[in-house]
Amino acid sequence: MKKIGVLLSAVLLLSLYTTAYASDLTKAVQGVWTAKVADAPYGYQDYQVTIKQVEGKCVADITGSQLNVKNQELKEVDGKLTITVYAGENVQVVIWKEKKEVKGTADTSMGKLPIEFTRKQESKQ
Repeated sequence: MKKIGVLLSAVLLLSLYTTAYASDLTKAVQGVWTAKVADAPYGYQDYQVTIKQVEGKCVADITGSQLNVKNQELKEVDGKLTITVYAGENVQVVIWKEKKEVKGTADTSMGKLPIEFTRKQESKQ
């Protein structure tokens, strides 16, 4: 019986840690970003990405010359945020935090293309 109690305690602590980690990850990536996919075809290279919390979910607005997505939910998988968008084909975008930088890849028919994220500075008026 003690083994079951220890096991349940371990599972509970792990789930609390995972929830806290997800919260830290989504907090770290929230904001307005410019995203550049240098190896993508012309017209699919530059985007503005806004990541925010809506009704307790992490969502993204993505705009570019060939793409306009609003309130698309980001899902956490293995400590990374994923989203699938249609940009001429289904593209799975993966975003993660590495040290103090936010990085990403776009998984396309051309392979995995790196995404460079730069946080936009808020204008002070």
